[in-house]
Amino acid sequence: MIPTPDRRANVVVPIGDATRNMVVHDWGDERNPRVVVCVHGLSRNGRDFDVVARALAGGCRVLCPDIPGRGESDWYASAADYTIPNYIAAINAMFTQLGVSRYDWIGTSMGGLIGMVMAATPGSQMRRFVINDIGPVIEKAALDRIASYVGRVLTFPSYMALFEAVQPINATFGPLSDEQKHHMVKTAVQQRADGQWEFKTDPKIGDAFRDGLKQTATDMWPLWAAVRQPVLVLRGAESDLLSAATVEKMLAMHHAAGRIAEALTIADTGHAPMIMDEPTIVMVKRFLHAATS
Repeated sequence: MIPTPDRRANVVVPIGDATRNMVVHDWGDERNPRVVVCVHGLSRNGRDFDVVARALAGGCRVLCPDIPGRGESDWYASAADYTIPNYIAAINAMFTQLGVSRYDWIGTSMGGLIGMVMAATPGSQMRRFVINDIGPVIEKAALDRIASYVGRVLTFPSYMALFEAVQPINATFGPLSDEQKHHMVKTAVQQRADGQWEFKTDPKIGDAFRDGLKQTATDMWPLWAAVRQPVLVLRGAESDLLSAATVEKMLAMHHAAGRIAEALTIADTGHAPMIMDEPTIVMVKRFLHAATS
């Protein structure tokens, strides 16, 4: 049975002159100074990490926030608010209110981008960085695919109707068990007062994503070059977002600078691996528990 978080924390996060509530799924001993932060993808939520969080919680405190606009957290007022700087402000508020200083980071897709910026920021307190199926080059085919569905307002007459409808999209997560497939759906949806089922995701996230595609792409290789932490790059073998060539360059740049870098390719998986299979979890635990050079 997939475990449930030990605690739920509520963090007040800034957004302009206002604030919002961000829910954090909290695992392990809250007095443990060893902290792992797990941040989800664009339209997902912190419950994606329930399996790996339980595996890590024996030796660490594990914090899995629902980034605003997702899961149990409040929504921002406008599409323009859904930006990496605002997500970082929310994470930093979490650190302050939950008493976190040094930390490790596991970031899936969007969570990996947030992690890259935080890792590269001067004075970063990140210790080790697991970046899951994203890098300095994001393939256009994946962006177009995500833009076709993210933030679309859809309702379904029953949970099972919703579950069946999303299986073609969720199939890219890898060869999940039936329990894991339902976990990915149940933790991301809710039943409305009128009996219809819907996703617990602000539709404005999709608007923000599609608006971002209209902007000139930023060269993120200088950002990657500024990441000095030991890194473990996870990639789905069939990912359309992170290419094998990009992973190779990421590792080469780290190695050339004398930094620790490893990679793991996860078979029969696209974008993005859910870190629910035992071999991947073992690799992540080994990497995070290694001594930092």
